Amino acid sequence: MSRKSEPETAILLPAIVKNLKRKYYTTNIFVAHINSVNLFFHFNRHQSQLLNRHYSPMDTLIHGTGPVKIIAIHGIQGTNRVWLPLARQLASHCTFILPNLPGRGERQSCSESDMTLEAFATVIEDTVHQYINDGQPYILAGWSMGVSVALAFLGRKRAALPDKLILLSGVPDISQVSWFTQTTPAGLLSEIQEREQRLKLQDAADHHAVMWTWQSIAQRSLRDQCQSVTMPCLVMSGARDEDSPLLLVTQFSDLIADATVLTIENAGHSLLTENTDTVSAGVTDFLNLE
Repeated sequence: MSRKSEPETAILLPAIVKNLKRKYYTTNIFVAHINSVNLFFHFNRHQSQLLNRHYSPMDTLIHGTGPVKIIAIHGIQGTNRVWLPLARQLASHCTFILPNLPGRGERQSCSESDMTLEAFATVIEDTVHQYINDGQPYILAGWSMGVSVALAFLGRKRAALPDKLILLSGVPDISQVSWFTQTTPAGLLSEIQEREQRLKLQDAADHHAVMWTWQSIAQRSLRDQCQSVTMPCLVMSGARDEDSPLLLVTQFSDLIADATVLTIENAGHSLLTENTDTVSAGVTDFLNLE
């Protein structure tokens, strides 16, 4: 069944309740309560587990009115708003679908078990099911850790795959980077705050969510998942990126068959906010928007 939602900004609680009533109207235990953006369900144990997996409230921002749909994934310390500068430039050509991962934006009430690549990939699967109609083409994009989330999503093959892939400031093997070096919780939390300031993140993730995420992914490699990338792929990186060094980024050329690697001179890690015009030009050319 096709599902389509295109509000200007979407948490989509009314749509969720409507869908639940349609699927579970025969149950004798159904309580739905909406308080601000919170949605609580009371079902028997089996139904509750099903709802938590497929109908958890999503924090998704929609920007743009163009025909090309782009699902874009933020990094470990940012939120979906990091994509807005690019989304504004391409608004007439593209519709950006920007989910927040657990522990970011309105999705603050999460646990340590939610901070894994697998949990993040599930968010992207739910986003595809919610916003992409059956057979409808779309683009998948990731920045920084969002690159790893995109690759984890592709490797699972549990939702419709994108027609093209855009990877910005990411690496195929997280274990080769040193986004954080501290090992104690106190030291790591301090380092997280310092990196947040260095990257000039105005809308940053919860510090404990970042800590739990890093502890979960620090030794992960997505090299095997690169084999799942059969669609054209644009890889962009800053020549002076200290977080995802160019030498590691260019490994995508050997791991992805149809990869185009573009390097932005004198650019660092924050391509989306500090090199928006150059990224916009590269994406425009890659997607044949003009």
